[in-house]
Amino acid sequence: MSSHNRVLGIVENGQFKPLAPTSQTGDKVRLTSLPAQAAQPPDSAELNLAEYEGGAIMVQGHHSGGWIYAAEVIDRAGPILTAVVKHVFGHREYSY
Repeated sequence: MSSHNRVLGIVENGQFKPLAPTSQTGDKVRLTSLPAQAAQPPDSAELNLAEYEGGAIMVQGHHSGGWIYAAEVIDRAGPILTAVVKHVFGHREYSY
């Protein structure tokens, strides 16, 4: 795996749910700003995703063991693009 990967996902109930690439992640991953080799536990710097709730975001970082380390939200979709992303990836839990 490269040092930094990009993962597209949806934030639902405060959790990041990856959509692509799904082979590298799981149903849910947690995001931390700490590097993978930090002496602190990753949840001590877990990212608060409240401002992204219900939206699609692109995250960059290093995925390992249910976490994305050194995570950064590098882009966020507006309502129209979020609806398109959910449709393309089979998330039909939205309304117009």
